[in-house]
Amino acid sequence: METTKSFAEFKLSPELIEGLKEIGFENASEIQNMTMTPILDGKDIFAQAETGSGKTGSFAIPIIEILLRKNLLSKENQKERTVQYIVLSPTRELAQQTHKVFNQIGHAFGVRAVCLIGGENIEKQKELLINGTNILVATPGRLVDLVKQKSVSLENCQGVVFDEADRLFDMGFKKDIEFVLSKTPVSRQLIMVSATSNMDVLNTAYKFRSEPLELKLNEDSLLVDNIDHYIAMLSANEKMPLLVNTLKNHEDVYALIFCNTQVQTHIVAHWLTDMGYKAKPISGRLAQNKRTKLMEDFRSKETTILVCTDVAARGLDVKDVNLVINYDIPQDAANYVHRIGRTGRAGKVGKAISFCAHEDCEFLDSIYELIDMKIPKLELTNKDFEAKLTPKPYIDFKTLQVVERPQRESKNDKYKKSDRGNSKNMRDGNKKSYNNDKNEKFDKNQKAEKFAELEPILYRPHFKTEAEKPDTREFVMTSNDQKLVLERALGYFQIEDQSVLKCEVFKKGRPKFFFFGPRKDTYKVTVEPIYKRVLTPYLIEIIKYSRLNLFAKVFFDEPVIKVQFSGSDERLLTRNNNELLTSFEHLIKVYLYKKVRIPSGVKISVRAQNSKNQDKGIIDLVKKMRKKVVDTKKPVMLKPLNPAERRLVHQHLSEDDLVQSKSHGEGRFKKIELSLR
Repeated sequence: METTKSFAEFKLSPELIEGLKEIGFENASEIQNMTMTPILDGKDIFAQAETGSGKTGSFAIPIIEILLRKNLLSKENQKERTVQYIVLSPTRELAQQTHKVFNQIGHAFGVRAVCLIGGENIEKQKELLINGTNILVATPGRLVDLVKQKSVSLENCQGVVFDEADRLFDMGFKKDIEFVLSKTPVSRQLIMVSATSNMDVLNTAYKFRSEPLELKLNEDSLLVDNIDHYIAMLSANEKMPLLVNTLKNHEDVYALIFCNTQVQTHIVAHWLTDMGYKAKPISGRLAQNKRTKLMEDFRSKETTILVCTDVAARGLDVKDVNLVINYDIPQDAANYVHRIGRTGRAGKVGKAISFCAHEDCEFLDSIYELIDMKIPKLELTNKDFEAKLTPKPYIDFKTLQVVERPQRESKNDKYKKSDRGNSKNMRDGNKKSYNNDKNEKFDKNQKAEKFAELEPILYRPHFKTEAEKPDTREFVMTSNDQKLVLERALGYFQIEDQSVLKCEVFKKGRPKFFFFGPRKDTYKVTVEPIYKRVLTPYLIEIIKYSRLNLFAKVFFDEPVIKVQFSGSDERLLTRNNNELLTSFEHLIKVYLYKKVRIPSGVKISVRAQNSKNQDKGIIDLVKKMRKKVVDTKKPVMLKPLNPAERRLVHQHLSEDDLVQSKSHGEGRFKKIELSLR
């Protein structure tokens, strides 16, 4: 990424050039070469470059040079120094790293940079601000809190930096950013750097009277050339066997593993730890001091495998990472670029592998469209999967700690604990006591036997045929008690309504005593496709945990399972091109496909109640394009549409005598061509 242009050619201060040499910076990277002169000239810029191209230095070096040129770092001005520049970061880890860069480059010249992030003591941060600061590196929320508490003034701010600008807006910081900009002078400089473009960023810049100069590096390719990236098509159960085998066969592995959820992150990390790997999880739920310590351990290689959510995908510069695994395909295409960009840095070769199960496939099209290429596929054989795995750990959702898998309490246990049961024991006296002693041994043996039946079966990917693979939509158990089988099935499927279960004898067993005695049959339990009863409790739970004021309605209008959301937070579902609504749709599909055999031809439609206006807009577009087809006699291609939108188009034209519709492409989003019949 280096150019042949040295920092001296930009006519930087001699002490800054000398300081850069001491930390190994002699020549500017390509993005630094592009941004240096415009920033020094005071221009507003929007710089786009791939991950690992040196974007932090592209604004940190010229900012320090400006402070030196204006004599703002002299001893005379240090006593009365005020905030000159603000750097806004989307994550705490990125803010800490950027703060470290400013101190590393500018400490010798008297640069004072303060890091303000959530999760740390705000009173201590106020004390740091009392002594004055030149540069604030902050997450938007914490900076807004301190400004509102009048602990920091932005009246003399000369410039604001959006570091990883697209991520700042994707994470919902738009209002905080606008608040910060409103507290700075109109004449301040605006510097925006990012790996991907985002119109929300530019619209906000225009709103605050800025017309930034757009600088784009390697616009044709968002990926660094020295990253070999592949995709592995597999089932969800094959992910861990492939991961373990990959780590085992990778020499001197120093890896980042990305998951889409916090719970999955901790499951994978603890599972790897149980198998002897030096793995740790990091996610937004951990306290900031723990996250900081985890990053320190990873940089010092006390931990060699870091399992993380996208909190670690942006801007973190960790040297020598030689492997990135996407355990889950990112739902946001831009995150694919940022995730795999953690390897192949500073000119070194890196490798990235993405695990794509059936439920992940819908996110591939947007990734392919963004990077403008297909990801090469790995050819997998049985040898690529590790057969010997430890049992999968069970993680408590609230604490994210490993706990014993909870056992469902049977009706008999509840009866024994009730007052009625206790009073009955008292009336039976010694006779009951004797029976209890006798039954205690029986209960222990029976519990051990039941536990053995429920022990998790370690997944073995070595099957002769596809038919031999276990179906997760079935619960199979051998027992002489059908009620017990149903209780266990409720726990297995994680549902509470027994009426949706269908239980049948899969294989008849022999009587215990040749001609008589209890018969142990093998039962197969499946979930009936009563979609409303199956889905409603699940939707109530995820709405509760998401803390959204929403109501969900489920109904089956054959051949479509319809889920409709309403409530005061409904507008959040349709923001950013239906981003949250799409996430709910993904969760619903994964949940249903794992539990219920859905007949072919049945579709799932997830909508917001007030989306009728969107439907009308699509129909109006179809009418307009239909007229164009009829007038020009030439086919017209519509923009990519989701399944619900495509269904509207096809239904509208199904009985049209002149114009027909046809879908083109693969994946969830496809284009529709309108042509004459």
